[in-house]
Amino acid sequence: MPKVLLIDPALAVAVDRFRQILPTSVEIAGTTSFEDDELTRLVVDADILVNARRRIDTAMLAMAPRARFIQLIGIGYDTVDIAAVASAGITVAYNPGVNATGVAEQTLTLMLALVKRLSWSEQSSRAGQFATAELIGAGIDDLAGATVGLIGMGDIGTAVAERLISFGPRIVYSTRAGRPPHEETRLGATWLPLAGLLRESTIVSLHLPLTPDTYHLLGDEELAAMPKDSYLINTARGGLVDEDALRRAVVREHLRGAALDVLEHETDGRNPFADLPAVIVTPHLGGGSRGSITRMVERPAANIGSFLAGEPVRDVIPGLT
Repeated sequence: MPKVLLIDPALAVAVDRFRQILPTSVEIAGTTSFEDDELTRLVVDADILVNARRRIDTAMLAMAPRARFIQLIGIGYDTVDIAAVASAGITVAYNPGVNATGVAEQTLTLMLALVKRLSWSEQSSRAGQFATAELIGAGIDDLAGATVGLIGMGDIGTAVAERLISFGPRIVYSTRAGRPPHEETRLGATWLPLAGLLRESTIVSLHLPLTPDTYHLLGDEELAAMPKDSYLINTARGGLVDEDALRRAVVREHLRGAALDVLEHETDGRNPFADLPAVIVTPHLGGGSRGSITRMVERPAANIGSFLAGEPVRDVIPGLT
């Protein structure tokens, strides 16, 4: 009986869904933590791995001698050591575009929470302190009239821009290549080089993959280039931002706040900004909506079925085709 193992504990909610879709002749199991002891016990006889955030490298593959196919649940494949899986002869597929709606809505949620000081106002009122004057005095901003800079304009960046239109900000974006003129017109978005975007944006939102070229894309120099009292949103990958530099920018009050749905070391289970009220951290929930989870299971399950049937799989990650 072939065994499929979901190796990220966040995917535990999807175990039953995979069981409903895949044949009963396939064993489906999942991990409950990032502890190596549990993984070692469960992965030794697994033929197929399903992953979100766990690092897949030579050491991890040594625990899984039977693994021949890895299905990633989302669009990112920065967790995969391409050379290691290629050397092991393992096929890896990803799941592009599946969570654009969920991540775009999470991005807008975090933007509004920051500019409206939602965290502070909710916590103070829950404690019985209606700090209306204090909150207004500290400054509450609007999206209307803001300049929102989107770094990256793929499926998710585009979905964010589409949802921003009704709020009325100026939208600028930065990518290696600009979008076609008709798309810029539809979105009301203007291309700027990264330096120009950082200089002009009162809200910067990240929507690009983590690669060696984008690791710590925003550090001390880039954050200092942003206008004083601006905001940073990251719902893409934690490694895009130098978290020490972000801390410095918030502590010295150059940035008014930041909202992060991703961290560089999420699997540690620790919030490095817990002591900074101006930084909102959510536990990588952008792709966790019910609709996103349904789409995250359906396509990977179909791919797994194809692999088990000896048929070609879809969306093999670049470098392994």
